[in-house]
Parts: sequence; structure tokens; C-alpha cells
Amino acid sequence: MKSDNRRTTTSHKSWRQVIKSLVLRSGILRFYAANFLPQEAAILCYHSIAVDREGQDDYISKAITVDANLFDEHMRMLREKYNPVTLDDIADWMAARKKLPTRSVAVTFDDGFEDNYTVAAPIMEKYGIFGTFYLTAGAVRKNELPWFCRTTYLFHEAKRRNMVLTDTKLQRTWNLGNPDENREAFVHYSNPCATESDRIQEEHVERLENWFGFKLDLSQGPRMMSFAEARELRQRGHIVGNHSFTHDNIGHVPPEALHHEIVEANEMLEQELGGKPEHFSYPHPCFSPQWSEQSLAVTKQLGFKTAVLTDHGVVTKASNPLLLHRVIPGNEDADAFCWRLDNEFVGRAV
Repeated sequence: MKSDNRRTTTSHKSWRQVIKSLVLRSGILRFYAANFLPQEAAILCYHSIAVDREGQDDYISKAITVDANLFDEHMRMLREKYNPVTLDDIADWMAARKKLPTRSVAVTFDDGFEDNYTVAAPIMEKYGIFGTFYLTAGAVRKNELPWFCRTTYLFHEAKRRNMVLTDTKLQRTWNLGNPDENREAFVHYSNPCATESDRIQEEHVERLENWFGFKLDLSQGPRMMSFAEARELRQRGHIVGNHSFTHDNIGHVPPEALHHEIVEANEMLEQELGGKPEHFSYPHPCFSPQWSEQSLAVTKQLGFKTAVLTDHGVVTKASNPLLLHRVIPGNEDADAFCWRLDNEFVGRAV
């Protein structure tokens, strides 16, 4: 009976794939968006583009990693079926300074992992596509993976070791070998890092490392791109933007921390890159929303052309350029990628 159920499920999936493929190839969604809806643009949000997606899962979660070969398929589809543009193009279109072709799509990357430079950028350039790379300024300066990568490693390794964590202050014991308890503990102990200054954030991570008795070897595995690599990306036609200083949740830090997280990060990046960053990306570790009225005022004061969120959706001329939604592709093949984008352009999220 179980075997029959599996065959039925597989059959349903196969038919769904066939129907999706037929709809994509018919051009119905494309025709509808072009003729019956106001013009929209999509901003894709990526993080890590990895040659070895499984191998780096201990440090950079598979949830924010796309396989390099699949990313190549995404970029090929952008070139063949859509119109790749830059964030500068979208900003000018929203300000009525230029027109955009229909089905315009910009490509962005959060965090500043080195594989954006070594893997993603060459693939994009092969198809004549130029993206925006947002740097976590403090992590790039130290050439260390951000705090959320370090805590990801701690809880992954604790699960493998089937460890038990006892928090005497909370009078709570966590069985970290249990996936549900591990995830619950990971969220609980990550939350403080999302709202604190870099010094307190570092102390919190070090306290966790001392509890566990091990830590991520920052000389191994994935790295952050360097400022020299970021400068080169700018020279090659890409945009480099600001992703805060420490990857805090900007919507939940004290107002006085906004200067450090946004303004000081921008000053450092301007000095290192030889030009003032004009685009900002809100980090989204824990909690929602990612922004506040105070942070919106700071981004206006700094004169950013755009600021993007991980909130889901496409961009219209009526969108606030400092609170732009994005589309987050999964680790998916070309058909699934096109299905996602085509549905976004007709207002149907998948």
C-alpha cells in the first residue's frame, strides 16, 4: 500500500511538471503580464553560490546557498527569456529617468561571501549580466565569516555529537541531538546576536564556543571576499553596496546603533572601495520586520538610491525605493526558476 501511495505521489508530481512546462512554453503568463498588468521589475536575492553546496553546510546553510551549476542555469534563463538590468537601472526607472524593457530582472547578493567573486561573478559575466554585491563591512574587514555562520557551525557540530546543553540561568536543558530541540536552541541563542553591538555580539558567540568546547576554524572553509576583490568587481561593471556593519537586524537594534550599523559601515566601504555605496540591503537574521522608521530616515539621509529587503515580491513604480521587495530563488533547475519568475510577474507567488 505504501508503494502505491509513493507511485501516486510521483505520478502527481510528474503531471504537475508537465503542466508547468506546457504553460511556460506557451508564453501565456508572459503575454498576460505584458498586456494586462502594470510594468514590474524583479530583484533576485542570492547569498552563497557554491561549487560544493553540501560540503559547506556546516558554515553556510543550504537554505541560503545555490549550487553553481544551477546558478549558471538561472543566469542563462535570464539572458534568454528575460531582460537583465542593474539596480541603477531600476532606480532610474522608478524616478522616471529612463525606461525599462518588460520582464526586467536585477541580480543581488547579500553578505559578501568570497564565492560571489570567484564563482558567481564569472558565471554572470559569461552571459553579460552585472549584479549588486552587498558587503557586511565588519566581517569583510576581519576576513571572518559573520556571527551567524559561527553559530550555525556550533549547533550543527553539537547535533552530530548528540550533545546536551544545560542553561542554568534558564533552568533548561536542550537535547541538541534532537533536530527540533537543536533548532529551537539555535534560534534562542542566535536572537541576542541580532540586536547587539559588535562587541557584545562577539562576547555572546565566544560564550557559546566556551560552552560547547569547540569553535569554527575560521582559516578553513568559505571566506568573505576582500575589499580588493570588491574594488575589482566595481571596475568590471558590478555594483557594491552596504549590508550593515555586523549583520544585525536593523529594525530591532537601539536607535543609537543605527549610526554604527549603516553610517559607519558606509564610511568604511567608501574609504575601501574608492566610492560611496549607493545601495543598501537590510540583513534579516531573526525577527521581523527588518527596518524601522528610524532606519528609513537614515537611508534617506545618506542618499541611497535603493534599499532592499528579503520581503517577497516584485517592484513597481509605486514601490518605495528604500523598501524594495525581492524574489529569492531556490536551489532549482531552469524550468522551476522560470516558473517562479513568470508567476511573480503575474502576481502569483510560488
